[in-house]
Formats: sequence, structure tokens, C-alpha cells
Amino acid sequence: MSDFSTGDLQILDNAFDPDGTGEYGLAVVLGEDHIECAILDMKRNKFLGLHRFFRKDPEPGNPESFLQPDYGAFLEIFRDELPWLRNSFRLIRIAYAGKNSTLVPSMLFDPEDKERYARFNFPVTDGDVILCNHLIPADAWQVFTVPGDIVRTVREAFPESRIVHASGLFLESVWVNYRERISQPHLFLHLRRRHFDLMAFDGHKVAYLNTFSHRVPDDVIYYLIFVMEQLELDPETIPVVLSGNAGMDAELTDLLKKYIRHCEYGSRNEAYSYSHLFSQVPSHAFFPLLNFFSCGL
Repeated sequence: MSDFSTGDLQILDNAFDPDGTGEYGLAVVLGEDHIECAILDMKRNKFLGLHRFFRKDPEPGNPESFLQPDYGAFLEIFRDELPWLRNSFRLIRIAYAGKNSTLVPSMLFDPEDKERYARFNFPVTDGDVILCNHLIPADAWQVFTVPGDIVRTVREAFPESRIVHASGLFLESVWVNYRERISQPHLFLHLRRRHFDLMAFDGHKVAYLNTFSHRVPDDVIYYLIFVMEQLELDPETIPVVLSGNAGMDAELTDLLKKYIRHCEYGSRNEAYSYSHLFSQVPSHAFFPLLNFFSCGL
């Protein structure tokens, strides 16, 4: 493993055939500080592999303790650890997990104005690439930015793939799994390392979607209660469905129980089967990643 990255999860079933990737689907969610991927045997509709790598943080109090390689070098480290990632796959899906995105109703969307939509809603730096994709469940287009070095790296490594936004993937994952299971408003919270996605959905209409930064558990509770107040949702009655890293932080779990009466964890999509090795991972973890192939993105 490189001095600049660490793999905190590496699961690969013995049934995986590195020479048979032409029958596999590769789902990837990546951010500036991490890459995660899942392998689906598309003949058997079974997930065989799950991997996650982080870029190491500088030492506390010493931000110049080492120089991070550029994103291309980080991806190469990832592919050196998993050399079969250089093979051809039957299907490849890529999502970028960043903070900045906005939804524009389909009836108002003009692709020629995507830069205007982006700059109106969040800062856009000179190196950013502005992308967009259609979210059918929300009847909207999602406009978002991705750092230019990440876009170049992804297009060089996976030239036939396109990039969607991870919060849009989360939205479609919720829609796929819950549109026939709920009939009242729910909040869905997907916790990542430094950000979390929050969505309001009642089984028919997506009422809210946003991404927030967090450093401590109090940040998550603050924004959750704030959104509930804005949407006039009662913490005593509204169920909150948790996924991602939620539940892995004892302090956050205690705070959620204190402020939210009805909390539950998401579950895996029953349309797929999973290697027995996936029992090592909580069923609510990697929720968008493991639903990528069910979504319309």
C-alpha cells in the first residue's frame, strides 16, 4: 500500500474471475479523498466485491507532512492494488461525491445555461468542470461541478463512462427502494466521511435534496433539525432512514436517538444477491453504490 493511501475495506469473493470481467458490472463512487467500488456478476445478479480506499490525511498539526500525489496518481495506486480494474467490463458506472450541486426543474432547464445555474448556487473555480444529468424521479436536472483533474483522470481510465453526482445517485437509490414501501414523508440521511446527503420523500414526490458538510456529530443534528423545521416536519413523528457511515459513530447514534423518535437503518436491495463476505459490512453501508445498476443514471 502507498504512503499516500490506505484501503480500509477489501472484499472479493473466491468466485471472482479476473479474466471474466467482461461479464461484470463495475460501480464506482469517488471523491477528492476516496474511491469505492463494487463488482456485480451480471449473469448471476450477485455482488462479488467491495473495495474502499482513502487518501491519507496529513499528520495533525503538520499539513505539509507529505505532498499528496495528484488525483491521477491516486487512481493509479488504486488500480495497482486491484490490477483487474484495468480490464474491460460489461458496464461501468461512475459517480462523484462532492458537495456542490443544484436541481433545476425539467421544464425550466436549458443545457446552454448550466454554467449560470451553477454560479448562481455555489462557487465555481477556474479548474472546475460543470456537468449535468437528468433525474427522472425528481423531474429535474442536476447541475454540479467536478474538479478538472478528476474529470480528466476518470475519462482517461474509463473512457466509455460518464460521471453523475453521488447525491443524485442517492436520490434514485431511495426512489428505487422505497417508492412502493412508504406513503408518508420520510427523511433519508446518507452519511459520508466529510459530507452527508439529506432527502425528503413520501413515496411519490421528492420534496428536498441537499448535501451538507460535517466535522462533528453536532453538525449533522443541527442541519437535520434545521431542515425539519424548514419543511415543517415533526421530529416526533417523521421517520429518518439512515445509510452510509451512520450508526458507526456512537456519539452521533446517541444524538439521533435523543432528537429523533423514529430512526431506522436502510437495507440492501433484494433484487440482488450478495457474497457471504458482505456479512462483514452493515446492510445500510454503501447504499447508493450497491444500487447503481438499478438506477436510471
